[in-house]
Amino acid sequence: MFDIVPRETLWQVLARLGVKGRFLRCLHVMYAKDIIPINHPNEGVTSSFKCQQGVKQGCPLSPLLFGLYLNALERRLDGKECDALTLAYVHVWLLLFADDLTLTSELEVGLQ
Repeated sequence: MFDIVPRETLWQVLARLGVKGRFLRCLHVMYAKDIIPINHPNEGVTSSFKCQQGVKQGCPLSPLLFGLYLNALERRLDGKECDALTLAYVHVWLLLFADDLTLTSELEVGLQ
């Protein structure tokens, strides 16, 4: 999930947590010119392109940014009505581990 974090949402989460001023502007600048290539095993390295979502791979700050984003996502989902799976008499609707997230529901509409 490191690569699918919506950056605009991340900036909003950080602002709600009190991250502002120079530090937030510095993050914006770091991510504004995030240009990456893709190394394909058969076709080689692609042309570089602007990456507009996700946190930077290998950056020491990325696990913290990802964790703060995921925390906010969990809080937002926590109040929602859902048809959680029942496992051993426990309602399980969200599983989080490292950079993985799984939503569960007994109904298809519950995942929408």
